[in-house]
Amino acid sequence: MASTDVLKKVFLFKYLSSTELEALHDRLVKRAVPKGEKIFNEGSQGNEMYLITKGEVEISISRNESKLVLAELQESSFFGEMALITDKPRTATAIAMVDSEIYVLTKEEFQRLLVKEPQLSARILLAIAEILCDRIQSTNENLETYFLINRAIVDNEQFRRLYIQSHLKV
Repeated sequence: MASTDVLKKVFLFKYLSSTELEALHDRLVKRAVPKGEKIFNEGSQGNEMYLITKGEVEISISRNESKLVLAELQESSFFGEMALITDKPRTATAIAMVDSEIYVLTKEEFQRLLVKEPQLSARILLAIAEILCDRIQSTNENLETYFLINRAIVDNEQFRRLYIQSHLKV
């Protein structure tokens, strides 16, 4: 079982009281993850979210032969939370970068919480909503940057020639 002290550090649970943390902690399952183990793959079906209590987990996506690291998560971080509220496939791959310890909350347990502890569940969902809003804002800022770079390439003859030359197949 997860220690409530560990859970207090997790942003996702920032609105929960000590009593609510106790109720939640009884629903979590502790799991050791050795370095290099895939916790889940991009495109796989998910029904669990994870809390890192020790170690580091890399979140990445792959396109063709390229890998893009989206995040390197540390202790007190969480990932996979979208699996609790949607049936869509995983959007990224999660791999333990070092020997790690995580706690797992299944979708089934979360749904039980929705019925038995609706206020607790509402507070978790509020935190998820805040996190998703932050991610959308960050994505918008990144898109703006890429748009401005792209515009500079299109509008500037030297950038455009350089881009064309660097992408010519020889």
